[in-house]
Parts: sequence; C-alpha cells; structure tokens
Amino acid sequence: MPSLTWFSDLEYWLVDEPALSRAVLTDDRFSSSTLNTSFSRFSSGHIHQECAYLLDILRRWYVEHDPPQHTAERRVTQAHFSRGLLTRLGPAINDIVDETLDALSARTGGVDAVRDIAEPVSARVIGLALGLQRLDISQLHRWSADIAAFVSAVYRLDLARKAQQAVLEMADFIRQELTGQAAEGLAGRYQDGDFLAGVADHTMMLFGGLETSARLLGLALWELLCTSDRAAVEVEEIIDRVLRRYPPLKYVSRVAAADIELADRRIRAGELVMVSLTGAEDVATPALAFGMGRHFCLGMPLTMLETTILLNAFQRRFPDAALAAPNAEPSGNHAYHGFHRLPLVL
Repeated sequence: MPSLTWFSDLEYWLVDEPALSRAVLTDDRFSSSTLNTSFSRFSSGHIHQECAYLLDILRRWYVEHDPPQHTAERRVTQAHFSRGLLTRLGPAINDIVDETLDALSARTGGVDAVRDIAEPVSARVIGLALGLQRLDISQLHRWSADIAAFVSAVYRLDLARKAQQAVLEMADFIRQELTGQAAEGLAGRYQDGDFLAGVADHTMMLFGGLETSARLLGLALWELLCTSDRAAVEVEEIIDRVLRRYPPLKYVSRVAAADIELADRRIRAGELVMVSLTGAEDVATPALAFGMGRHFCLGMPLTMLETTILLNAFQRRFPDAALAAPNAEPSGNHAYHGFHRLPLVL
C-alpha cells in the first residue's frame, strides 16, 4: 500500500509510513480539531439531539484544540504529570503492583493478564493521578471503554448513549466528591469554577490514560512472555519494541487547515487525515505511540513508569510464567492493539 492513500468511500486520507506520519504530526497546517469534522460527517441527527451533553464535553477536550487555546489548556494539566509528581507516586505504584501480583497466588482459577493484572494496575494508577481512587476499578474501566467505543465509531447511536451515560456518571461523581477539594490530581482544576472544563479534563485523561495504559501493560506482558531468554533482556527494550510494533492506539486523526502538498498528493482543506502510529522500527528515531509535536502525550512518563515497574516485578516474581496458548483473545475495538483476554500459566 502507498504511504498516503485516499479512501473515497469514507472520505479520508491514510498516512501509513513512519517518516510521513512524523511529518504530519509536527506540521501545524494539520489541525487537531477533528471530532467536529467526524461528528458532522458521520454522526446522525439523533446523536446530535439525544447526546448533546456528550458531544459538548468531547469538544472541550484540549487535545481537540489548536494553539493558542491548546497551549493554555495543556499548561493547566501539565503540572499534574510533572517529574515531582512521578517521584511522589513511584512508591504508591510499586505498592499497587505488589498488591496486584500478591493476589495472583490466591486465585483458585486461571490467571488472565488483562483482567487480573493490566486492568487493576492501570485503573488504580490513573485513579490515583486523577483523584478517582475511591471508585471501583470496574467502574473506571467501564467509563473508559464506553467513551473509547464511541470515539472509534461516532456513527453509532447505541455507543453514543453508553458514552453519554458514562460521562454523566463521571460528572455526578466529580460534582459530589471532588469539586472544591484541594486534592491531588486534577481536582485543583475546579478551584476556578469551570466545572465542564474539569469534567472534560477527567474524561479525556481517563480515556487517554486508562484505555491506552491497560492495553500497553497487556501487550508488554505478552511480548515479555514471547521473548526467548527474557531474563537477559532489559524490560525497557521490551516496552520500546511494543511501542514501535503494536502501539496501543493505532491511529490519530488530523484535519487539513489549508490545501497541502504531501508525498506528491494534494490534500484539500477540510479533509480528514488518519495518521498511523505503527512501524517506527528505526531505534535512532523516537517511537510514535505517544504522538509528536504539540500534542505529545503528557501521560507518557507515568505510563512508562508503571509499565517498567510491572514488568520488572512480574519477571522477578514469576520467572517461569508462560502464555496459556492458544487462548488469547484480541480486543474487539479495531482502533487499538491489545487483548480482551490473555490467559497465563504461572
């Protein structure tokens, strides 16, 4: 397939070559304000009418905005993913991982790397970062999965209804438990009284942080157990390999803000561009999994920290663990790499 392809039936371009993906992601002529384009093109009038609150919150995600608005909004949350916060969270993440792995030895049935390791670790870590640690982890994953399912298929009314319910439940929790509290995480955002902006921040960080980190943890465990002589391989190499070959999120989208010449093709203003994050095999260049440019993922250091801690602890405690082949079940959301089930033998 060419590195730049136009799909006329769905009216979007696909960028499917790492160097070209890198060029698009760092070119300010490609706008990140893509949900409005997707909503107007693919979402029915019923979705716009029945799920107006959902669409309003998603439009407020600052990843959907361009400078200078994006710059100002990103700065508000940037402090909550600082090096100082990671230093403070490190011991807590170690405890979360240890408690999760301790629970495996008490299980009487089989162990599933997704259900029993990746999901509880990722939910507890992002809950800690966002001030949502009092919520049950299954609730966090349901909210995240429902939002992710709709964002991946904005034409489906049934998914829009589920995503709106998730956002409404999350807003209720924020209103009752977090508003006005000087707590860790993003709760401080509410001191300025911008409640909807705070809900947008939390839903965006939950969607971006939980959905991708849970998938990365599962993929990293799978790659670790597929590696021969894995005791001799640094876990950082395992993680880098996964990020290059199987980034949790397969694509990000952009919209051409002007007519643009790219790879000897003309992209017209307003056309949608899907950018692949897969395949950057040259270790001399950074992987694309966390994006590039102005929209480089703020949560990358936190995700890398929890993945490194988990792999080191898992390898140390379960050096003879293996995949319970052939029972792995891929994720049903085709916008992501990852597993729905990944049975293990410890």
